[in-house]
Amino acid sequence: MSSIYEDRVKEILANSSDDGKVRSRESTSLEFKESFGFKSLAKYLKTICAFANTQGGVLVFGVTDSPRTLKGIDKDKFDQIKIEQLSTYLSEYFSPEIHWDIGIVDFKRKHYGFIAIEEAGDKPVICKKNSGDILKDGDIYYRYRGTSKRIEFPELKRMQIEIREKERKLWMEHIEKISRIGPKNVALLDLYSGKMESSNIANNFVIDEELLASLKNEVSFVQEGHFKEKEGAPTLKLVGNLAPVDTVVVPNLDPNKDYPFLVKHLADELQIRPYDAQVLVWKLGLKSSKRYSIEVNAGASTIFKYSKYALTAIRDELAKHDDKKEYLANASKEYQSRKKG
Repeated sequence: MSSIYEDRVKEILANSSDDGKVRSRESTSLEFKESFGFKSLAKYLKTICAFANTQGGVLVFGVTDSPRTLKGIDKDKFDQIKIEQLSTYLSEYFSPEIHWDIGIVDFKRKHYGFIAIEEAGDKPVICKKNSGDILKDGDIYYRYRGTSKRIEFPELKRMQIEIREKERKLWMEHIEKISRIGPKNVALLDLYSGKMESSNIANNFVIDEELLASLKNEVSFVQEGHFKEKEGAPTLKLVGNLAPVDTVVVPNLDPNKDYPFLVKHLADELQIRPYDAQVLVWKLGLKSSKRYSIEVNAGASTIFKYSKYALTAIRDELAKHDDKKEYLANASKEYQSRKKG
């Protein structure tokens, strides 16, 4: 994504006068900052969320305000921004995930930094934690011309309509495909968990996460001997028998991007106490699998961080029990007995 935005940032900077005055104005997809500083992080996060909830956008660092003048940034200082740290902040304050990138461009012997944000495919992106007077738990931020603020009713209503229309179209597409293929020839692939279910497969199987990522946008399944996709369409043909395995292969993952949750974050997402989240982590054995958790250094000690699969596993476990309070109380007794033992 960075190469696309690099070209866009260069075009914005090039649209300037001989004395360095930038002609481009801040808009629904563009905002200028003179420099990057973590003291202003909450403001950046608010704008990033607003861009994601609108049509995407880019934050450009190195342009002064009133007037907008090409100043540049300290490249070495901007390079010190840790992507994993910014990813952790975004996952801590917003849900669902925001897709973004960061980079530096050179223009007229000066350096300019940028943070590029994709339009969210799963809207709305909601703030889930307070930060002073800037970020408020439960707020949805939206981009209005040159400002980022809490969404107003007309835009929220339009977003809801777009969500329903998108879901309706997806359902119609699925129904049309099932009708054309025939229900007996259809297998369901869960792009979140990697599980595939079919009446023609004796046992469910799980697809490796790295392959699953490529399948989401590039590959369609064709069951040999049943039907063919149109010529030229990418396909993955399953031939022969599937051999069972004892473990699920998990590719190398980024500790901050792919394991965004601490125990307290799991608790917030599940609306339970952090202690209860810790009990369920133990009960489900989530610390024993890289699919669910990873141990990272935190100064002189180590901590566990958890993936979205850990969150799903706990959520699914809680959904099995009608009386969650009783279940958690019993699980806590088991946990305490284990610790005493």
